[in-house]
Amino acid sequence: MEKILSINGKTIFDIDTTILIPSNYNYTKDTIELLNQGCTVIYKVSNFNIRDIPQDILNFFDCEYLLSKTTFTKEDEYKIIIISSIFSTKKIIAFMNMFTYVSKEFQNKIIEFLRRQNKRIINYTSETEETLLLPYLIIIYNNEIVIEGETKIVLKEETLIKKLGFNLPFIVELSSGLKYYNVVSKLFFDNESLVEELWK
Repeated sequence: MEKILSINGKTIFDIDTTILIPSNYNYTKDTIELLNQGCTVIYKVSNFNIRDIPQDILNFFDCEYLLSKTTFTKEDEYKIIIISSIFSTKKIIAFMNMFTYVSKEFQNKIIEFLRRQNKRIINYTSETEETLLLPYLIIIYNNEIVIEGETKIVLKEETLIKKLGFNLPFIVELSSGLKYYNVVSKLFFDNESLVEELWK
């Protein structure tokens, strides 16, 4: 794979990437390095203004209701920050623990939108459920890369992942248990495929 940048010893390839971090991980150095390399970085303290977002874009993200609100919930604020920040000419958009605060449907819409714009996504998160959103996964522990690779391959390293203090995504954990009892023959990474297998 082609390398697109390096962040404090972490090589980022030209593929949408999740960086799974412990909840106490300090990603300030990574944020500064990403900004220095010309990336758009989206984080909780970013400024936002709902009036800066075109109506058709709010409609696309099913967020037009925000225009009529006078006070915002935390989720509203994160949605506005994200939508306001993705209109960038920069190729790489990095999210710093932002997806955790919005729905999975909204996460998928953001990813769909950015892929249409040929943007590359980096998602820093401490939530293993979010690892299923993107095809490449880097797991960080004690500020070092412990394992990386295609997400579906890395998530098969159940023992290592749990030893590091992370849980598997729910659907992977469930299918792992079903596999142990010979109900299914492999791991599954989405609800639809598992349900289809169980109904055969």
